[in-house]
Parts: sequence; structure tokens; C-alpha cells
Amino acid sequence: MFFKLKSTFSSILFVTLLVLIHPSIKAQDKIGGLQIEDIPFLKKNPKKMKLVKKLWKTNLKNATKVYKELKLEKENKGKFNFLGRLKYVNGVGFKTKNPYFPRYVEKYQTLNKLKYPLPKVKLEYELDQDKKTITYYNQEIITKWFSNLKSDKSVCAFKFLGSGERDYNLKSFKNAQEAKKAGYIITHRYKCGTCSSLKDLAIYIAMPDLTDPVRNCSKKLTLNMTKKCLMKDVGFSEHCVESWAYNGDHTKKRCIGTCIKQYGLINLITNNMQGSNVDKDGNLKPCIACDEYKSGPGFKYTAARTRRWSGLKSAIPRSKDEIFHVNHFKYFQEMKNWKWFD
Repeated sequence: MFFKLKSTFSSILFVTLLVLIHPSIKAQDKIGGLQIEDIPFLKKNPKKMKLVKKLWKTNLKNATKVYKELKLEKENKGKFNFLGRLKYVNGVGFKTKNPYFPRYVEKYQTLNKLKYPLPKVKLEYELDQDKKTITYYNQEIITKWFSNLKSDKSVCAFKFLGSGERDYNLKSFKNAQEAKKAGYIITHRYKCGTCSSLKDLAIYIAMPDLTDPVRNCSKKLTLNMTKKCLMKDVGFSEHCVESWAYNGDHTKKRCIGTCIKQYGLINLITNNMQGSNVDKDGNLKPCIACDEYKSGPGFKYTAARTRRWSGLKSAIPRSKDEIFHVNHFKYFQEMKNWKWFD
């Protein structure tokens, strides 16, 4: 009996020490502070819960390569490079660069002869007729990419390495046919980016509406505080969470006046912004529109994965032609015959 109790005590002590030494083990199945089994949306959708669990166990092997292919300019290197921080507004110690700076400014003689077509939505740029300049809210590479989006047939796809359905690589392809020919599985429309990982997809599926946690975290004083908040309350991968942090910070600075006018300062502070995001004609309301057009291009280019480009419904009503069809069940052998549903 003594030896049995001693053995049991040793086992408990070992597990306790393991959790203390490796706290990630204790929280490894948590998304947004909840165990996957306790997430309300997934409890109502057991098939998607099973999918999320499998996605959560995957391991992206070439995340750094995917990020480098974005070719964003300038990075603040070192925790104390304040000049770089002020000039390029990069997060101190961030692994990624701010897509919104340096802004692309084009001088023009006539608006009919621009390097890139002038966006139809005026919120996407600032026009100075006296200086004859157009300033975009993002880097030039993003302006170029966004101006050609209608003709862009590219996709982001992945391929498991080995038979374990765990380790995998991501790769951008010119079109769906090219991806399938190479033996890759398409995961979302357009090229890959910081949020293209399957773990980040798991969060998009598990948390259909990220509005509240993202808004709350974006209210933090610094980019680092916003990043830490998003990692804790949402759980995105580090590259992805930095894209969300940059987006929230940019929207906060560029749209604060518009949002106060729409909701009122007290409601903005207390996060009391209920109601539809669109008006009776289906147009985005001012605060959401400001985020969509001033911060949207930079976020979409960098993060790459969005709900509608991943075939997922958004909290903001979207037309059917904006939603790219993807059956995420087909990633795994035991689910390959399941039909996708929303």
C-alpha cells in the first residue's frame, strides 16, 4: 500500500512539475482563453470542433519564408532604435514590418496618367491638388497589388510533409490549377501572408466574430500592449497577431474622429457599438468604412487570410461573389467526404 501511494504521489508531482515548467502544455488547447471544447460556436457545431482540434495541432514549417515573400520595406531593428520606431512606426521588437509606413506618395501632372489606377473609393487616399500629390495609406507594393486585385487569380495552398497530417508548408500559386497540379490543397484566395497558417484558420472558424476582443485590445496605449492582448485574448500566431496589431493601431489613429462622431465618445470607450455595420442601402457605416478603406488594403496584403477569402461568413454582410468557396474538411483524410456548411 505504501509503495502504491508513493507511486501515485510521484506521478502527481511529475505532472505538476511538467505543467509548471511548460505552461504552454496547460493552455495548448485554448483559443481566446477558452478550451476548444468550451467554445460556444463549436459546441453547436461538433464537426467544426473536430476540424478545429486537428487544425490546432498542425505545424507550419516555412512561416519566415512566407513573410519574406511579402517584401515590405524597412524594419526597426533593436528594442531601443527609437528613430526607426518614430519614422516607420514599427512595433519595437516585432518580427514584422508596418505595412502602412512608409506611405506611398505619387506626384502627378494629370490624374489620367497615374502609375496605378486611382481607387474608386476616395477614403483610400489623400489628394493634394495644390502640391499635385496622392498619398496612399500603405506602402507602394501594397498599392500596386491592390490596384490589380480584380484580375488576380492567385491562391494560397499548403502541402503536408509526410503522412502525419501535422507538419506542412505554405505556398502562393498564380492560380488554382497550378496549385492542384503541384499537389497542394488550397486554403484561401490570393497569395499567402502572415495569417495563412492552419492554426490561424482554426481561430477564424472557432470565433466567428472577433470584433469585441480586437476592439478592446486596439485600445491599448502601445503596439506591444495591443500585441500581447491579442495573443492572450485571441491566440493568433505571432506574425499574424502583429498584422492585427498594426491594423488596429492604424485604424485607431486614422478613424478615431469618424468613430466618435458615429457612436459618441462614451460609447466608444465602453465598447457600446451595437447595431448593424451597414445602413439601409447596404453601405458600410462611417466607422467601419474608414477601417475598411484606410486600413483594409494594408491588412489584406499582409495578413492575406480574411474570412470571405477563406469561405467563411463575416459579421459584416458581404455579397456572395466576395466569398471564396473552400471546403476545409477536405484537408484531412477522415473528413474528406464531409460537406462544408455555414
